[in-house]
Amino acid sequence: MRLLGLGVGAMMLLVLGLAVIVPAQEIFIWDHDKGADNMFYDPEGAGYVGCEFGVQRALTRNGYTHETLLYLPMDLSQYDVVFVILGWWC
Repeated sequence: MRLLGLGVGAMMLLVLGLAVIVPAQEIFIWDHDKGADNMFYDPEGAGYVGCEFGVQRALTRNGYTHETLLYLPMDLSQYDVVFVILGWWC
């Protein structure tokens, strides 16, 4: 998968780097990738997953909790970090 010219590995490093730099407690992931059109197979056994899966997994594996929604809340002030997942074709 390529996202904004970045491979999955580079994207994971970016996410991990941000997680180390920003010690946020409240992380929001807006899953705005239009659903099933942006599914891919995870070779590690999770089956078919959405584009948000890599970000969620990286955060979880590094001990961060997050909230993922399909809609953007009216008030984002409670979050320290916001990830916007737009799918493969931004």
